[in-house]
Amino acid sequence: MSLKNIKLIVADLDGTLLHDDKSLDRNIKSVLIEKNVPLTFVSGRNVHIIQDYIKELNISLPYITNNGANMFLGDTCIYECPIDSSELKTCLKILVAHKVAFLAYTNQIIYSVGYQEGLDMFKNRLIGKCKIVENANIEDIVSESIFKVVMIHPNMEKIKNQLNSVCDKTLCMQSEGIIYTLTNKDSTKGKTLLKLLKYLDMEPSSVLAFGDNYNDISMFEVADGVAVENAQESLKKVAKYLTKSNEDDGVSYFIQNKL
Repeated sequence: MSLKNIKLIVADLDGTLLHDDKSLDRNIKSVLIEKNVPLTFVSGRNVHIIQDYIKELNISLPYITNNGANMFLGDTCIYECPIDSSELKTCLKILVAHKVAFLAYTNQIIYSVGYQEGLDMFKNRLIGKCKIVENANIEDIVSESIFKVVMIHPNMEKIKNQLNSVCDKTLCMQSEGIIYTLTNKDSTKGKTLLKLLKYLDMEPSSVLAFGDNYNDISMFEVADGVAVENAQESLKKVAKYLTKSNEDDGVSYFIQNKL
């Protein structure tokens, strides 16, 4: 495949298109204009904390949130894949039994259970953007359409295996570092990217994907992947190309020099 045939760029945000201080790649706007190629996001972020970047880059294409559980066009959700409520209840009971703090996401409400310092970062981003329910009740949570559960716990790898052993339709996976997510098995970045491409009537061979973490692997299985220098080694192994780090504006650097 020639990189000259690229018609769409899809990019993860945190650790990829964003610097560590959460500011956008400094050159991305000017490079996209110069190369005349559209870009959209395929992110683990919730719809509310992606909006500033949507506006900053004036993105009019559909964009993917919650690691593939949702796809939005503007403010309208055009695809959703919630967690099975029965399996969700089983999983949340396991988390509570192990004293694992977690956040459960609908598109309008975030339910918080337990305390873990690392989860505060996620909640703080959402203050003023959507309703946050503290010390939530499991019955209230499972009565909603939940698209993603975010968990942090020192023993999460072992708990992950327990969760996956009792679920057929739900998947617990490492997202980044010690952060784990629970989603519907059908809501991966890769599977929802395929739905986006069908929506756009576009072939995977005309798409270039940028990422940095475990949850980007499925996206790289669909489209040729570019891993930033700071990416997890497991992602670099499946990437077709490598570029500079997020701090060094690796996305715009690659587009500028390779497309």
